[in-house]
Amino acid sequence: MSCENKVSYYVERGYDYSEVFVKCGTTDPHGGRAICKKCSNDPDEMRFIRQQEENIKADNDALRSAGYGEM
Repeated sequence: MSCENKVSYYVERGYDYSEVFVKCGTTDPHGGRAICKKCSNDPDEMRFIRQQEENIKADNDALRSAGYGEM
């Protein structure tokens, strides 16, 4: 992804919350992938993201079956 947009998340900090900004396409504070509104509304971009996620899963499954851990 070459998108430079930021996605905001609210993360617990003690008894309060902090707003955290993450670049679109990187890992969000909850361990998933941050996707901005522009990219989530683009069907081609979402197809690309789904394909990437499927490839990652296939790679990790192959490594796991060979006795190695995930990358």
